[in-house]
Amino acid sequence: MTGGSPPAGRQAQPLFTARFALLCLCGLAYFMSLGLVYPVLPGFVENELGGGPVAVGLAVGGFGLSAAVARPLVGPLGDSKGRRYLVMWGCVLVGFGILGNLWATTVTVAVLFRLLTGLGEAAFFVGIAAAAQDMAPEHRRGEATSYFSVMVYGGLAAGPVLGEQLADSAGADAVWITGGVLCAVAIMLGAVSMPGRPEGARSGWPNSFIHWPALRPALLLGLGLLGYSGFLAFIKLHVDDIGFPHAGAVFATFAVCVIGLRILLARLPDRLGPQRTSTLSYVFSGSGLWILAFWPQIPGVFVGTVVLAMGQTFLFPALFVMAVQSAPINRRSQAIGTFSIAFDLAVGVGGLVLGGVAAASSYSTAFFAGGCFSVIALIVSRTVARPQPNAAIAS
Repeated sequence: MTGGSPPAGRQAQPLFTARFALLCLCGLAYFMSLGLVYPVLPGFVENELGGGPVAVGLAVGGFGLSAAVARPLVGPLGDSKGRRYLVMWGCVLVGFGILGNLWATTVTVAVLFRLLTGLGEAAFFVGIAAAAQDMAPEHRRGEATSYFSVMVYGGLAAGPVLGEQLADSAGADAVWITGGVLCAVAIMLGAVSMPGRPEGARSGWPNSFIHWPALRPALLLGLGLLGYSGFLAFIKLHVDDIGFPHAGAVFATFAVCVIGLRILLARLPDRLGPQRTSTLSYVFSGSGLWILAFWPQIPGVFVGTVVLAMGQTFLFPALFVMAVQSAPINRRSQAIGTFSIAFDLAVGVGGLVLGGVAAASSYSTAFFAGGCFSVIALIVSRTVARPQPNAAIAS
């Protein structure tokens, strides 16, 4: 973001509009549907389907692998057919992916439906993230990202609590059905809030499916999320082992911390810049994961979760804006698709790698390894992948 005051015309352009609010509610419903699954799917795979830690890691994080493959393809679709197209079809695929667990009788079937969820996630996220940037004034993109991501984490906070309660009171099938219903709600909200085709939209496929200037922030994001993927995959089983039956409260603690910080400090990533923001993120993320590893008691779980949340709060907004600034509006979905591959690969690869660590040792050791990934991320961010002060807009 450039310094100084924006031109008068930009100052007059509002960020908070009815369509932006509906877009955020669409994201809230959708991410609640994803959040429902996190505290239920690991136990479902382990107890109902007979899978071990590696199977759990693949089932939870496998959607990231299919999403990573799909991102470069859905980005150009969002630039040519419009953001609404991606959001609608993304919700349909995710809804079927969650409902598919009703018929899952083996780990293989559960993983296949999780891969379908990944395809939908790729489309939905690229579409709605690009739409949020389309609606935001240029000088408030970082702020818009922070506020939009409040809905993301709001959904990921409420979803696990609701999912755990549904599973305890009505069984896992109620969780899968509720997830499908929430996706239907997101479809309706997206239909009335999403913008049409972007200005200057081009037909046909681009010469390259990768937006190369977005790879630097993508690398920094992916490295910063590897440890977090282990938290998503194994915190439920970890707290079960130490005798705490309310994993939903842990997920909610993480999300509430992120939401509160992003509301109170929405403009902090713009002021600090991606270099200092990512440095703080890696330090706090690694520290939080190591607290989880070395303090395997209920207080340690919550302290580690809060510190990890402090680390994860601003990493995405700072690096996301860097990726968006590298592309014109008619290539924005492509840039976001390239950037968000990092999230999918981190969740998929991190879940598998740390699942192997957990299978060979323990969940605490997996959290320790996740903290080591944060150290590696910090070294890379300060050496081979230092962000540039300002990203040039690609023409």
